[in-house]
Amino acid sequence: MGKARALFLLVPLALALYALWGQGPPSLWAEPVQASPEALQEVYAKAHPGVLRIEGPEGGRGTGFFYAPGLVLTAYHVVAEGGPFTLFLADRSRVGAQLLGFAEPLDLAVLATQARAPALLPLETARRPQPGEAVLHIGNGRNQFIAPRYGRITRLEVSPSAFLPQGLVETSLPLAPGDSGGPVLDGEGKVLGVAVAIGQTEEGFRSFFAPLLGRAGVVAALERGERRYWPYLGLRGPRALTPELARELGLPPGGVLVGEVVPGGAAQRAGLRGTESGGVPDVILAVDGTPVQSFEDLLREVRKRQVGEKVRLTVRRGGEVFQVEAELAPFPGR
Repeated sequence: MGKARALFLLVPLALALYALWGQGPPSLWAEPVQASPEALQEVYAKAHPGVLRIEGPEGGRGTGFFYAPGLVLTAYHVVAEGGPFTLFLADRSRVGAQLLGFAEPLDLAVLATQARAPALLPLETARRPQPGEAVLHIGNGRNQFIAPRYGRITRLEVSPSAFLPQGLVETSLPLAPGDSGGPVLDGEGKVLGVAVAIGQTEEGFRSFFAPLLGRAGVVAALERGERRYWPYLGLRGPRALTPELARELGLPPGGVLVGEVVPGGAAQRAGLRGTESGGVPDVILAVDGTPVQSFEDLLREVRKRQVGEKVRLTVRRGGEVFQVEAELAPFPGR
């Protein structure tokens, strides 16, 4: 199984990424027909009026689509920075929308709007996607408004990074920042999932979508206003205590250097010390007895839990090793 070398959420979280696709007026785009099976071209023609661009106060954020009257499905990270939200529809009109619910661990969110849906895209929550299956994505990457991208499913149930939802579907779809939240459709025009990330793997460029298989109940809960966060310790800049860094700080190597403890977070409430304390930060050695050697190790262990659960952290402070209990919470300020 190939490891992802570099992975990115498909929404621009910095102005540098935003500049790749956010300048100038959008234009409706169609890729060369030889790049896609005829059946998927027909799917695009029928489905694209139901796809839209989601805009925040700073401009375009990503993609969403109507799946029911007045309801839009997208990726949570497209809307995570808050509103107000504007939907730029296929007919070039703009309408407001409000966030109903979200599941951050699945990277899914539902918006509500008074706008009439030009087309509804049905969700496929019962059929398992198949490796090799031809798929279509519709999105707003590369400053191309509700543009089609064609590719195939390459692998199922992949978890390329602790920073992403687990159990994603990997594809060869050539996606770009701005495509996040867009639908991935099968040959019947049903939405198999929502695009969430791109990355360079050992096999080459790949894109990833959050599957909808078995998640009809999840979507219904989001419509009712359920809001589910990842659990966080509340740290900024934690990093592996490598032998080189350990020599610099005069500490034994191993574990995760805390970095900055965010005010109001679980780590601060548990009494951990970070760079803001003025001394050498604490080092986290284990979570509930499982050793951690990198930020990704730490994140993976924390994300096995739920908000409100308590974890036992083994901590080194100078020459002392002790344990503290931390109650996990959403990231401070969320």
